[in-house]
Amino acid sequence: MIRQYGKSSASNIRLKKSFFNENDMHVNAQKNISVAYMQQPKRLLCKNCNNKLKTSNDFVKNDVGFKICSVCSHLNGAHEDTQEFCDFVYTEEDGEDYAKVYEEVDIENYNYRLSTVYIPKAEFLYSSLLNDSVNPHEMSYLDFGGGVGYFVGALQKIGLKNIAATDVSEKQVQYGNSMIGCELSSVHEMNNTTELLRTCDANVVSMIGVLEHLSDPYEALKSIRDNKNIQYLYISVPLFSLSVYLEIFSPTVYHRHLLGTGGHTHLYTQESLQHIINEFDFEISAEWWFGADMVDLYRGILVQMHQNKCSNTALSNFQKMFMPIIDAMQIEMDKKHSSSEVHMLLKKKL
Repeated sequence: MIRQYGKSSASNIRLKKSFFNENDMHVNAQKNISVAYMQQPKRLLCKNCNNKLKTSNDFVKNDVGFKICSVCSHLNGAHEDTQEFCDFVYTEEDGEDYAKVYEEVDIENYNYRLSTVYIPKAEFLYSSLLNDSVNPHEMSYLDFGGGVGYFVGALQKIGLKNIAATDVSEKQVQYGNSMIGCELSSVHEMNNTTELLRTCDANVVSMIGVLEHLSDPYEALKSIRDNKNIQYLYISVPLFSLSVYLEIFSPTVYHRHLLGTGGHTHLYTQESLQHIINEFDFEISAEWWFGADMVDLYRGILVQMHQNKCSNTALSNFQKMFMPIIDAMQIEMDKKHSSSEVHMLLKKKL
């Protein structure tokens, strides 16, 4: 099994400039997401394992309660991810607001994100399949929830041919196809998720930052398990990590990780991932642990220094102190599987 740790923070910091420079705008958008979420029915069962949740919250953030499942340790928001809520976050106005998180101002910036963020993901998948004695060029691929086409574009860049993507946002699909220059992505209805996964003919299904956004990930995983064509599932999911605790204690700083504009209402743990691996008869072929916890800490301190009207000298001194050690600190968390993100290539058991 391939096990990989760490990733440079440089591209992350460059791509997330808006989180540094437009904090108040993102905080306001985040509050709107929280208000909409709190209007949904109370969650009674764990989003990951379907076991009953306790009635009390483990913590409250932005007025929203969160509960740690006593069975699989999954972090659950206290409310349901209803169809209404998912429509509000992902597809309202054809998904235009959500698309802004990933759109770039021009093709150069689009290609920079594709090259620095998504080609490493595609190469990790490629090398992991090779390590499993599989020829990647003989496989077919579906990037489910492909958004603006970054990952399917990366698969194309590394030379794979039998590739496609699908997403619920017409706005994102149109934008991604225009950036890539061909029609690799198509639109599917949100209520068609399980049927699409149950009947698609792809050998490898990827969900890069998608599983956590599905209204019913349990049913989606069941459809993948029951589809005889699918041999591998490649996922990237957010984890219950230090970033969550930084957000709890930083109410005036934009919360990127949990219930921000990305709409994460629940987070995985190593234990909750192992639960679904066992439940749906997968095994881990490869895993890549890396996170942005230290970038979140760095950003949070800078934002609060600006809010406290610290001098440019103080700001500069802090940056000179923190930047040379940010990756070294993060990789120690990654090696302990305590990072804010993990990529896993899951193989169906024979």
